[in-house]
Amino acid sequence: MTSASSIPQVLAFLRRLEANNDRAWFKAHKGEYDALRLAWERDMERLIGLVAAYDDRVRGLAVRDCVYRIYRDIRFSSNKAPYKNYFSGVLGLGGRHTVMSGYYVHFQPGMLMMGGGIWWPEKPILSKLRALIDAEPEEFLKIVNNPDITARYHWDCDTLKRMPKEYPSDHPLAEYLRMKEYIMMMKPADDYFDCDDWVSRVADDLRPLKPLHDFLNYVFD
Repeated sequence: MTSASSIPQVLAFLRRLEANNDRAWFKAHKGEYDALRLAWERDMERLIGLVAAYDDRVRGLAVRDCVYRIYRDIRFSSNKAPYKNYFSGVLGLGGRHTVMSGYYVHFQPGMLMMGGGIWWPEKPILSKLRALIDAEPEEFLKIVNNPDITARYHWDCDTLKRMPKEYPSDHPLAEYLRMKEYIMMMKPADDYFDCDDWVSRVADDLRPLKPLHDFLNYVFD
């Protein structure tokens, strides 16, 4: 099966939107946007199905609950551009509103990203995550040092400058305990999507993250 949407075409449209980010231009090109968005959402729906084959937490998700709208909330922002210059979505329990570890895809000119984890957990959850890593270091390191992950992904997290007060500064897992979030990302080149079926390719490359999600989501069980 081939993909319904062409990521190069999506990126080309988003480049033009970035250069003409105003309501008049968008209205004039709304038909083009609608067609690209519909095809992309159909592919995202199939991506949900492929990921659900190896991760039960994704099973039954509706695509509308996973993808983000293109319209920006500009009420409290100094950037008054009305539209986002990217398509993105979260695959995890609760879709884009999840507080758990989930998969993320982001299609933006010059900033393609895929990966996942827990974004900015609230303090009680972050404390539980650090305690889990501290209690199960061997299991954690086995997961994050798996070549199937390290060949594709890198940590992309905000971190503390100093260790949390609960842990010694010379803790062997200091680099992980200082993290404020637990996210691993892959940033492929644009030609990554120059294939007949980008959906299957992305689903295959997201699969190595499943053990990390299982580990991080243990704090919610």
